[in-house]
Amino acid sequence: MAPKQDVLMIESTVQASDTARWEAVAAKFNLNFIYYDCKSTDEFKERLKPGGPYNRIVAIVRNGWLKAGPLAYQVPFASDVVPHYPETLKLICCSGHGHDTADIDAITARGIWYCNTPNACTEAVANTALSLVLDSFRFLTYAQWCARFDWFKSRDLGLEAVDPTHKVLGVVGLGDIGLAVARKCEAAFGMTVHYHGPRRKPEAEQLFKQPAVYHSSVEDMIPHVDCIVLAAPYTPATHHMLSTKQFSLAKKGGLRVVNIARGQMIDEDALLEALESGKVVGAGLDVHANEPGVNPKLKDNWRVALLPHIGVCSGSSWENFDKINLDNVEAFFGTGKPVTPVNNII
Repeated sequence: MAPKQDVLMIESTVQASDTARWEAVAAKFNLNFIYYDCKSTDEFKERLKPGGPYNRIVAIVRNGWLKAGPLAYQVPFASDVVPHYPETLKLICCSGHGHDTADIDAITARGIWYCNTPNACTEAVANTALSLVLDSFRFLTYAQWCARFDWFKSRDLGLEAVDPTHKVLGVVGLGDIGLAVARKCEAAFGMTVHYHGPRRKPEAEQLFKQPAVYHSSVEDMIPHVDCIVLAAPYTPATHHMLSTKQFSLAKKGGLRVVNIARGQMIDEDALLEALESGKVVGAGLDVHANEPGVNPKLKDNWRVALLPHIGVCSGSSWENFDKINLDNVEAFFGTGKPVTPVNNII
């Protein structure tokens, strides 16, 4: 019998696992699962060296909620780690839609497939965004605080809160999550949808009762919308895509801002200034520039609903992560090519 092929499992403290299927895949392809317990990525690099316990791994699988547990802020796929991978490594599977903490170019140059889990947490994140859109208009998070600590403070909302019904929603990134957010907002609130992305999507536009309107730039879209939702990948091009210039373009009634993508896409200092000036009148943030830290000035602003990056947090997400990671492992060892690669190995 051929020697077992080592697969390194990086597990979250919050995850689902189809144990029976993992065992069946291991038996089918003669896999040996090794479980990651490094205290740091520096220790990981040491273990990858010749003679180390990870020096023969063929695949890495990172499963579950990446932001939970002691490994939450380790970055095993970052630029400084990739050069330490052994020549045997050919596949990386990682939960989640985004992959901004992985150096995809460097991984690809090493001839390694990198797979995410597209559409796995769409429903969970889109539902979180829907809640934050409503909160950015009605300030319900602040109202909850008032109910617990100062009932009569809530009366300050009388001239501030409005309903999102029939307002205009602007979505940045009409991918799986952005499209789901837009359709939910249309169905729940009768909102009209505008969107921005790298290209127009005519088929997606027709999924709405009133066809969605495309804008080639965020700056062009902002004057037309009442609320903007960030649902695009974080890249150098989207860093601080909402800043002083963009907020200055808000329509007379002010702009609501919702971010369920990445915190660095908003210039938080500019957001605070826009909240002070009235250019932004409400915000809902699930993600933050310096996680797990939250800007203390945002904490003190009652117009801002804050969540601790929990948009993904649902049992359905963990089950989908596990299934798609399994699909990729099984396809790779069976055919040589995984199901959901974000790169292309020639």
